[in-house]
Amino acid sequence: MTLPRPRGRRATTALSGALLVALGASATASAAEWRTGFSAAGDQATTRIAGGDVLADTSTAPWTVAIQTVFGQTSVGACSGTVLDALHILTAAHCVVEENGTRATPDQVAVAAGTPDVTSAAGRATGVVGGVAAIRVHPRHEAGGFYDDVAVLTLAAPLDLTTGKVAALPMAPSGTLVDPGRSVRITGFGITSPTSDDYGTLREVSVRSVIGGSSCSNSAPGAFLCTEGTNKGACSGDSGGTATIGSASARKLIGVTDIADSKCRGLNFFANVAAPEIRTFIDAAVAEQDVTAAQTPLAPRGGRSIKIQGTAKVGRTMTCRRGSWTAGTKFRYAFLLQKGSKQRNRGFRTSKTYKLRSTDRGWRVFCAVQVRSAGGQGVSVGNNTRVVGAR
Repeated sequence: MTLPRPRGRRATTALSGALLVALGASATASAAEWRTGFSAAGDQATTRIAGGDVLADTSTAPWTVAIQTVFGQTSVGACSGTVLDALHILTAAHCVVEENGTRATPDQVAVAAGTPDVTSAAGRATGVVGGVAAIRVHPRHEAGGFYDDVAVLTLAAPLDLTTGKVAALPMAPSGTLVDPGRSVRITGFGITSPTSDDYGTLREVSVRSVIGGSSCSNSAPGAFLCTEGTNKGACSGDSGGTATIGSASARKLIGVTDIADSKCRGLNFFANVAAPEIRTFIDAAVAEQDVTAAQTPLAPRGGRSIKIQGTAKVGRTMTCRRGSWTAGTKFRYAFLLQKGSKQRNRGFRTSKTYKLRSTDRGWRVFCAVQVRSAGGQGVSVGNNTRVVGAR
């Protein structure tokens, strides 16, 4: 995976797949000045909505803002963010932290709110471009890494939340679980494909959440949310943007856009704001308080070695091996069955065994592990095998 980076090059990690995230360009800028004339194309794209819809105004996403970070003479980062209240914007840590660990100073960051188009002076004038007074980054985040990729910006002046153009978005309650298949709406200002140069227009797209495993395999299931769409999802420049759940009239923030498929085909990862590991930091930052890594409880990590064992024949018993975990203290197990587009879920239980039934013949059976810790709760999926006839 390659992270959405606000720099002029791509970054890769050991996570499965290739992903990208922010926008690189050359320029310098003063506080609250929006830099124009740079290109989003090149060897580093910025994450933006692919396969979604352009929003003519901010009425259905008044909380999503555009963020620009000037790191120096040769690097301009373009990202998105979410309004938490009149003074605080939530975004991705990598939007304000370079891969070498250099952090942006407040006067290097500008935020554009209340406009669906930041590509022109006229578009920006329909909203407001403001400066930043303080930047807080999750204390567990490591430059160039994926974990705890969140930051909170304190604005130099409060946003006007009475016009209808800008609104604060409430976060989903801590501990909220997003079931597989649930609709997740993503909004951001990113590009529409890895070869596009069209950062700056507000877009939205709806995708489906999935549980860990296969293409969504990760080593911190409690702190990550994963979604998949068919040729649609976040792309570069959407980094730091908004993932919501709930009805149009009662949306809640569930994730901060962090990682996008390098070809923007629809695989995305988000920092899960409902996980205490993430939420503890956000709540403190909004209260203008700093926290240490030790003060943020660790979400479960691990689960890549989950295996289903036994002979996959009707009448035989299969066993789920949970693999190795860090910070996981409570475990439950589920056996998932799939045949073509059909799926069956036997539900999570404390038992790690399952006796195959005659109705399971011809299905593929998967082993899933649900794990909890003080920092969050997540699910990861292991291998699968095809069920054959009776023993």
